[in-house]
Parts: sequence; structure tokens; C-alpha cells
Amino acid sequence: MSLTQIQKLQLNKQVDRILHAPGNQPAGKQQLEMAFVLDSSSDMEYIKLTAQDAVAALKSHDKIFQNVRSNVVFWDAESIKTETMPMSFIQMGKPFVELENRKVDKLAKLDELCAYLKLYHARSKCIIVFTEGNYELGDKEVLKQSLNPFLKQKLLLVTPEKMITGTSIFMELIRE
Repeated sequence: MSLTQIQKLQLNKQVDRILHAPGNQPAGKQQLEMAFVLDSSSDMEYIKLTAQDAVAALKSHDKIFQNVRSNVVFWDAESIKTETMPMSFIQMGKPFVELENRKVDKLAKLDELCAYLKLYHARSKCIIVFTEGNYELGDKEVLKQSLNPFLKQKLLLVTPEKMITGTSIFMELIRE
């Protein structure tokens, strides 16, 4: 299953909102940096098709996405690692080759991912997480600390049902 036209429009709108947040726009001629997180514990066919559709939608939406420093983060319950590659490689399916036959039984934890992103991807202006939604929140205090002060404005989770912003996750944690 890939992104529908409505989901592509919604993705473009959400990414525009993230990039136009105060203090989040690239300054001057600074190159835009983004992170694409692939949930390796999800169905890789869904993750592959969704990520490829999302990159294609972003590239056709605005010329700013033609020259992006993109980091691909592989996230599962056992490890988190990053590879830097052009967005066109994501479209061609390069990051998915090594993950095709991989199956992880444990659920990945969102608090671990956010702590990692806060440490290693603070420069990224937008972070898009592709997941089927089968993850654990983990330690809610750690998650809250990781999302605050800036990660919550940069984070977007893309699931089959909906797109979840980092701010909505943070607000849900505060309400509890």
C-alpha cells in the first residue's frame, strides 16, 4: 500500500508547516537537511512504497527538495543507525535492499528513537518517521524530555491511518 493523493497532499502540507515554523527555516543559502526514519520492525514493503511515494511527492511539490542533505535512520528494537544518502536513492529503493529479509519480533520504542534523534539529528529541519504504528512509547518522561524543546516541531510520523505530529504526541504526554 502506498500513499493516496490525499495523503500526499497532507504530507506536503505538514512538511511545509514544519519547515515554516519560527526558527526552523534554512538560513540564507544553507542546505536543507532532513531525516527519514524507517521502522525496520514494520512490513518493509509498506515502508518502502510509502517512503518512495513521500520523497516523490516532496520533490514534485517544491524545488527546495531538489537539493536536500538527507539522512536515512534505520530504527528497530535492537538498534538505530544512520546512513547519509540522496533522496533519489530512497526513490530507487537503495536503503531497502539490506532490510528485505529482516524480521524483528520485538516492538521498537519511540523514546529511544527520539533520544537518538535529539542527539544526532538536531540539525535536521524535518524528520519523517515511516511506521505501521506498531511501536511502544517506552519511558514517557524520557520521551517528553527528548521531544522538548525543538524535536516536537520537527517530527512527523506517517502511518497507514494518519499522520501524527511530534507536537500532538507531546500534548498527549502532558495530558496524562
